[in-house]
Amino acid sequence: MKDTWIKQIIIATDGKSNIGGDPVYESKLAKEKGIVVNAIGIIKANESNEKSLLEIENIANAGGGMWERSTIEKLGRTMCVMTQKTMNMTIHNVVNEELQEILGTNMNGISPKDRSKIVDYVDKLSENISLKCCILMDCSSSMVHRMDKGKESILDLIDSLIGRVGKSEVALIGFPHGDEYYKVICDFTSDLDLVKKKVNELKCGGTTPTAMAIKGAVRLMEDKKEEIVEEGFLRDNIV
Repeated sequence: MKDTWIKQIIIATDGKSNIGGDPVYESKLAKEKGIVVNAIGIIKANESNEKSLLEIENIANAGGGMWERSTIEKLGRTMCVMTQKTMNMTIHNVVNEELQEILGTNMNGISPKDRSKIVDYVDKLSENISLKCCILMDCSSSMVHRMDKGKESILDLIDSLIGRVGKSEVALIGFPHGDEYYKVICDFTSDLDLVKKKVNELKCGGTTPTAMAIKGAVRLMEDKKEEIVEEGFLRDNIV
């Protein structure tokens, strides 16, 4: 697994998608391309929007990832924990596949002593393996009074990655952005300080085109920038 990159998308949104396609379907397509999709539903304290949270759960399940509900105040911590758990989960799955191929069994089929050694190996590997993470931040109108905290949460996640031994590349997409479904605020880069500077370019207004944002993140992972320009352009020009 020396040259393996873990590719993941983290979506943070406070509402149900209402334009631009089906985010669950786009998440499924991402999984088929080896990209894990995680989703966080931003809620108010002591309050929940069940329809929005159901969509969040379905997006994560379709994308082979994890989902969580979080207040805006705890969003940064939730992002950090989710990223780490996703890395461990992905490595665990790869190790299981390799064990099945080599030994004809997975971790459940080996002795507790050997299983413990493998679990320790997975934990250590998560700090050394390369990570490619695209953050999708909901910038719809309903996020206006939450965006400052949202930006702080992104900074918290980036700070948590700076100390990693393995390579970390981060990209940031805001959705929507002006007359666009989404905007690539920062392309994938290992210069995490640059990403932190770019966070301030996030601005609120508009609806919630989650599906298009996922599609844009996948295109970014695949380095298909021309398609990003076409898909993210004016809403009125997109079928």
